[in-house]
Parts: sequence; structure tokens; C-alpha cells
Amino acid sequence: MLSVVEDRQQQIVNYLKVHKFARVADLIDLVNYSEATVKRDLIMLEKSGLIRRTRGGAMIVDNKKIDVPYLMKVTQLNEEDNKQYIANVAETLIKDDMVIFIDSSTTCLHLVQNLGKFDGLQIITNGVITAAMLSEFTSAHVSILGGSIVPRRATINGSKAYNDILTYNADLAFIGCRGLDFEHGVTETHEGEALMKKAFRRQSNQLVVLATSDKLDHKYMYQAIACHEIDYVVTDQPLSLEKMEKLKQHHIKCLY
Repeated sequence: MLSVVEDRQQQIVNYLKVHKFARVADLIDLVNYSEATVKRDLIMLEKSGLIRRTRGGAMIVDNKKIDVPYLMKVTQLNEEDNKQYIANVAETLIKDDMVIFIDSSTTCLHLVQNLGKFDGLQIITNGVITAAMLSEFTSAHVSILGGSIVPRRATINGSKAYNDILTYNADLAFIGCRGLDFEHGVTETHEGEALMKKAFRRQSNQLVVLATSDKLDHKYMYQAIACHEIDYVVTDQPLSLEKMEKLKQHHIKCLY
């Protein structure tokens, strides 16, 4: 559950996403808090890389960092051919009777329709919709992590979910990402998402990052997975020779 501060800051971000720019006075009216409180929120949001403060107001700096409501993403699944392509490639790493972690990203959600052909899978996920779809469309034994559901994102994270992950051991972990930088690895805009990915890495034999080409060469606030912790990167387009060399340096196999 979001804290009062997080909820207020989410209201500010949502407003800026729509209006691109807002005066401090507009935001004071929006959240009904004092000018000092709103300015503190803007400082925190700027440190998170979500907004840029301007004279008398603030503006969104990068819409790629802002969450589209999860259910809206789900309704667009059939239109995301690039993510389904990645899922089809990632499927080649899966075998019957594996224990698999799957995170709550929509890229990983595309894997669901590929998993019905396997027998004896045991799958652990922090995605509410992911778990429901796995239960509906596969014969896998599905476990969902305990903890609090993040509002409007259909995901479970936090310390309770982290500790729950530590009770499992998996053959493979499939994760999406907000950004994949070939020097710093996987990064996220939310601390909770980064924490889940760290736990998945810790408890799995191999980690597979599913990343569409638009996620590459982007770095965000929270470090999730270092390059040397990644076993496979699955993407939708061939990489440049320079990027392939960087992956080779970290002993990462690239599939596309």
C-alpha cells in the first residue's frame, strides 16, 4: 500500500504526465498541501529522475519512466508483436519439470501462452495477472508471492515478498526491465521492483533478461541486476558489434 507521501507524489506525477508542465500553485491545489510540502515532493521526484523543477513549477522529463496503468498494458498485449517475438525466443531455454521465476512485467506476461506445451513446470511469480493467466492457460503448479499489491500495477513487492522468494530455488528466472545499460546492467524506477529482481537472481541458477530494443542503453535510479549477474539477454533485434562485445566481456549470451 502506498504511503501518504508516495500517494501524493504519484498524484503529482500523473498530473504532469497529462499536462507536461504545472506551476507550484497548480500542484498545491491538486494535492491540498502546503507550498513547502509540495516543493519537498518536487525535490524528491527530481532526484528520482521523474521530473525537472523549473522556475515556479515542474515538468516531466521522460515519459518512458512513467508507468502506464497495468490493465491498459494488458489490453494491448495482442498488439505487441516484438514482445511476443521475445517470448518465442525465450521459450527455447525452457524444459519440462523446471522451476521458474517469472516477474510481473508485461514482457514476461507474453511467455504465458508459450508455457502450456510444457509438463511439470513449477512457476513462482509476483504478478497478480501473471498468476491468474498461468493458472488459466497452463498446467503448471503456480505460486504467487505474499505481500502487498502495488496499486494500479498488479504487482507484489516489498520486504515480505523478498523474503518469500528466498524460500524457493529455481532453475531459471525471467525478468523484464525498465532499462538495460551495458555497463550497469538492469535498472528500475521503483525500489520495490529492483528488490524483487535481486531476489530472483539470488535464488535462481540462471537469469534471463527480456528486453525490447527501446529498453537498451537506458539507466534509471535503482540498481537491480549487475551485468555479471546476467546469463542471457533476449531481445527483438540484432545488436551492434560494440554491444555484442560488451556482452561477451560479461559472459552474457544474447538471443534474438
